[in-house]
Amino acid sequence: MITVAIIDNDDDTIQVFAEYLELLGVKVVLIGHSAEQAVGIYKKHRPDVLFLDLMAPDCDGISCLNEIRAIDPQANVIITATHLTAEDEENLDKLKPNEIILKPFDMKKLKAIFDKMIKTDHPAITHVDDAKKALVSFTITQALLQMSQSAASEVGSRLYAKYHCYFSDCLGHPEYLKDILQEIFGNGSDAIIKTIKEKLAAYGDQQPISDFLVVLER
Repeated sequence: MITVAIIDNDDDTIQVFAEYLELLGVKVVLIGHSAEQAVGIYKKHRPDVLFLDLMAPDCDGISCLNEIRAIDPQANVIITATHLTAEDEENLDKLKPNEIILKPFDMKKLKAIFDKMIKTDHPAITHVDDAKKALVSFTITQALLQMSQSAASEVGSRLYAKYHCYFSDCLGHPEYLKDILQEIFGNGSDAIIKTIKEKLAAYGDQQPISDFLVVLER
């Protein structure tokens, strides 16, 4: 199993991102919030992949990547960033991270990256299903976080209190999600559902995602 460490100063990002990676079959072994932690984590634990926020506190991600490259020129480092300046692109080009992923994360790109790393002769159906669960969970969370952290927390709490359901379970039970959204936001839930639908549009021809969207839109 591929091991991953995540360095990001946003706890919500780490929580959602870690859940998504775990469902893809990737083991998140460590998390951190600063570039200093990133260097220490890599020195001590040598995860297979390190996700490094370009704007990590205490030290910029580029300087941190430079330190990690000095420790291990072959380190697998994926830079995450909200945006890139021309100077960032120039500096990163010299240090050659394995990938650069902009936020909000491109889930298809993430899955493709790990599909290349995970070597299996016969991918299990459960792996595919888990990836779709992770995709839906990630999409729901991102749509709610666009409103506020409290909105995401409230929906998650009520889902569990009423149905013992997590966001990752909503692929099989879209009616639960719809009920809670309407309970909390009333007619405002339509806008949230529209956002979720737009984010999943590229997967709308795949079951069970297509079934999820049909029930959510009723």
